Amino acid sequence: MLLGGVSIKGSYHNINQDFFITQKIENGFVVTLSDGLGSKKTSQIGSKAICESVVEEAVELKQGLADISPSEFIFNVHRRWLEKVLPYTVEECYATLLALVFYSGRLLAVRLGDGFIGFWTSEGVHVLFDKKENYFANETDCLTESCNIDQFEFVEYEVSELNGGVMCSDGIAIGEMNEIDLKSFTKDFVEGYNTMNVDDINKDVESWVKDWQGIDDKTLAYFISEVNNNGTAI
Repeated sequence: MLLGGVSIKGSYHNINQDFFITQKIENGFVVTLSDGLGSKKTSQIGSKAICESVVEEAVELKQGLADISPSEFIFNVHRRWLEKVLPYTVEECYATLLALVFYSGRLLAVRLGDGFIGFWTSEGVHVLFDKKENYFANETDCLTESCNIDQFEFVEYEVSELNGGVMCSDGIAIGEMNEIDLKSFTKDFVEGYNTMNVDDINKDVESWVKDWQGIDDKTLAYFISEVNNNGTAI
């Protein structure tokens, strides 16, 4: 599996408040991305801490990843996050969360707040994104002092084939940000890069992400099943 991504600082502040990690683990991998809330002065601490918390929880669980419920995983990650942001004030570290954990054929995807996750399995392309049905356009859910599981969107699948996927912070708006546009972008992204190596993918993605419209931080992380010149996954 090819794992990588890029993060470009926006033009309206001096610190990139986005953070992402892509990491292989035993029998799988983790991809996680967070966008620190721009109104919070140390939100970059919060976004980095939640990405580290997701990876650490997955690494320490090992075989436990096969059985843990999504809600328990989320509660554990949130508890780690609260510990990591100290001694900063939690209220100034609010951040969103996108995460995908793949372990021995089990896929767990989690979203809290803006941005989206798209992944392409043998069953088709699936997306998690904020539909803004109950909020104004500038409102979003985020990590806070308490963990309200009802604010999280999460799915789990038993996957026989995973072609790949992508996750983006809200600085990268895809079309009308509807299900059709996000599914199309996910499939096109995976198909467009599955014969390249990580360094070349990152270089190419950075070339168009840095010119993406908007002043916000722009972060994209991906996971792609590598395909050889004969079109066969390797």
